[in-house]
Amino acid sequence: MTDTALATPRLEVVLDDGRTLVTQALNPDLLRYDRTASKHGWPKPTDAPFLWLTFLAWAALRRTNEIPESMDWSSFADVHALQVRNLTDGEGANGTAPPDAVDPTQEAVEPE
Repeated sequence: MTDTALATPRLEVVLDDGRTLVTQALNPDLLRYDRTASKHGWPKPTDAPFLWLTFLAWAALRRTNEIPESMDWSSFADVHALQVRNLTDGEGANGTAPPDAVDPTQEAVEPE
């Protein structure tokens, strides 16, 4: 990931209550990170990728009401989020490709 080519990752989050949630980070989540990082002097996403991914997961799950609004960032990061994985990198649950992954290879077309 480079500063000029930030992605909007699809994330898998394992919570301490046993749930595994999949969420898509969107522009509002990226903006929330930028504002919060600027306010608190956090490092760039490339310098602290786990902080970035965990924050995006929290913001996306809050935005979609998959976690309660009462779950603040600190408790999400330090207690509730046991694992956050970036599914955009081509790896899904249990090491499989995400369900919406597209095989980039084309089937061969036989000449007529």
